[in-house]
Amino acid sequence: MDEPRTRAQVIPRHIPALDGLRAFAILAVLVHHCGEYYLIQNSPQTSLLRSFVENLGSGVDLFFALSGFLITGILLDSLDRPYFFRRFYWRRGLRIWPLYYTFLLAAYLAHRRVFSGIGVAPFVFYYRNFLGPDRASDMYVGQFWSLCVEEQFYLVWPLVLYFTAKRLRMPLILFLMCTAFFCRAYLFWRGVDGYVIYRLPYCHMDVLLAGALVAVLIRHGMKEKILRTLCFAGMLLGIAGLAVVETVSPNVVIYPLGLTSTALLFGGVVGLCIRGVGCAVRTVLESPLLEAISKRSYAMYVFHLVPLYVSYKLLLRLKVLPLGMLPALLIILGIGLVTYGMAWLSWRYLEEPMLRLKKWEWFATRQIPVSADTDSTE
Repeated sequence: MDEPRTRAQVIPRHIPALDGLRAFAILAVLVHHCGEYYLIQNSPQTSLLRSFVENLGSGVDLFFALSGFLITGILLDSLDRPYFFRRFYWRRGLRIWPLYYTFLLAAYLAHRRVFSGIGVAPFVFYYRNFLGPDRASDMYVGQFWSLCVEEQFYLVWPLVLYFTAKRLRMPLILFLMCTAFFCRAYLFWRGVDGYVIYRLPYCHMDVLLAGALVAVLIRHGMKEKILRTLCFAGMLLGIAGLAVVETVSPNVVIYPLGLTSTALLFGGVVGLCIRGVGCAVRTVLESPLLEAISKRSYAMYVFHLVPLYVSYKLLLRLKVLPLGMLPALLIILGIGLVTYGMAWLSWRYLEEPMLRLKKWEWFATRQIPVSADTDSTE
């Protein structure tokens, strides 16, 4: 590898192509959840439509790979700056907590039965992902398991990077990725419910770490040609692994090879988008529409199950289900538009005002220019 360079030489502050990936991630998750209600409930288990809709759930893993890359980059770029931990946790809290806890409070006040099963504490303290299925809460806040995984990652990863020598970062990441594979294999062999295995942080961390590995490789000065080759190879291996697992049995996509393949796939995709993609792909990923969706993707992820479930209950009461393909697609489009509208309001009146507080570093005895920080909506 080459000698390390300054951050400005290594990677730009903002990578528009990643906005496009984030937008595709939230759209995949939205179509996945909506499709489960409106497109595949009565379709055969072996149908191509069912397989397509179910695999769109991996949009969550694309979110994880993006988070792993962006958060690791932010941490590595600020390791030698004062107030490392306080600045990071302050900025993470401002990005995640206002919307999250506002939504939880609104859900608790408006529909307390949502938390009648496992209660509200697992959501408040971010340990929902350690618990099994709960029909009541999964309807409206079932997606929060992934927010718990990310919050646990934010809690631990800064400490790991801070106390790990530079030369040990890549070996440690590779070791942890292997550990995730063996954790899944062991728990699956012991008969643990797949619902739980999929949501445990130490079983799902290889997808986050794939993005983290790309961030480390770039900042350690790996030559671009070698990095692109590795990312392309990882993407191909991921696709091949998923194809093999899907052929053996669709029910074991995550046990244990599936998530390893997903990590390789999305780690490779993120790396290739960072180091340049073709003109046509770049034009799509950097489009204003995807940029707008990306900016509001977090709120869309938080909100999207509400219009989905409300619409489903309404149509169920009207006895018009199941729907044909075209009406189902129109309903999904409507849910997407309502979700985006809710997210737009959230960004305009809650998230954006709260993010302005990042400039208020109350813990600093001397101010450091905000421009020195990595700029990210992640």
